[in-house]
Amino acid sequence: MKCRYVRERLQPLVDGALTEAEAAAIEHHLRGCAACRAEFESLRLIDGALSAEPPVEPPPDMTAAIVQRAHARFGRPATMLVPRWLEALTFGALGLVVIGAAVVARIAAVNAVIPHAFGFNLGELLFIVLCIGVALFGSLYYGSQASAA
Repeated sequence: MKCRYVRERLQPLVDGALTEAEAAAIEHHLRGCAACRAEFESLRLIDGALSAEPPVEPPPDMTAAIVQRAHARFGRPATMLVPRWLEALTFGALGLVVIGAAVVARIAAVNAVIPHAFGFNLGELLFIVLCIGVALFGSLYYGSQASAA
C-alpha cells in the first residue's frame, strides 16, 4: 500500500469512518512505515485536544446573517448591460445572419455566371456589415453575461 493512499485515509481512520478491512490494511501499513505512523499519531493528538474542548455555540443571529449575506451576494439578478429592447435585437441577429448568408450566396451565383462582375452594390454591402455587427454584438453580450454568472 502506498503512503499517499494511506495519508488520504488517516483522518477517516481517526474518525472511525473506515470499514474494518480498510482500517486493518492501513494499520498494517502504519506498523511498517514510521512517517505515516508519525502523521497518524499527530492527527490522534489533535483529535484528542479538540475533543477535550467544550463545544462553542455560535451567536443566535449568526445563521441569519450568513444567509442574508449569501442572498445579497448570489441571489441578486444578473445586472443588465443593455436595455431589454436592445437585448431582444440580439435574438434577431441569427435571422439576419441567415439572410446575409443568402445574399452572399446570391452574389456568389452572380459571380459564377458573370466572372468579371464584382456583384456587390452598396445596399448589399451595408446589409452584410449590419448582419456581422449584430451577430458580433450578440455573441459578445451573451458571452459577457455567461462569464458574469
